[in-house]
Amino acid sequence: MNDSASKLSGPVFDYITLSAEVIAQLHVGRDARPRALWRRVPGLLVFLVLFTRELVLANIAMAKVVIFQKPETLKPEFFIYDITGLKPGEIVILTHCISLTPGTTSVEVSNDETCLLVHGLDVSDAAEISLGIKKTLERPLLGWTR
Repeated sequence: MNDSASKLSGPVFDYITLSAEVIAQLHVGRDARPRALWRRVPGLLVFLVLFTRELVLANIAMAKVVIFQKPETLKPEFFIYDITGLKPGEIVILTHCISLTPGTTSVEVSNDETCLLVHGLDVSDAAEISLGIKKTLERPLLGWTR
């Protein structure tokens, strides 16, 4: 496999896995009484718009970091994100969304599925980043999966 193909294989795999999990979440409800498909679609559309917005903003922020910020001023760091109460499919989607967003990478889900280890390229305030993930990714995700 050449270099360009190997560089693409990670994001392509993430998109394929994310798409498969989205389809599964739409068609197979994991609740005791799953909502009808037609009631989930508006929530999915909101999630896709918000995720796309975050993806664009993160790309712009990453471009600014690469162009204007000196490497020695970056604060790469691991931090824990609480995923207590999320179902396995929701965890899969959330971790892929975090990894697809430039500047952050999901590293590991704890064995008890309550914590997610995330790496950030420039982490000045882990609590602020966690709050941003909760508001812009997790809440909209739960808006269509539940």
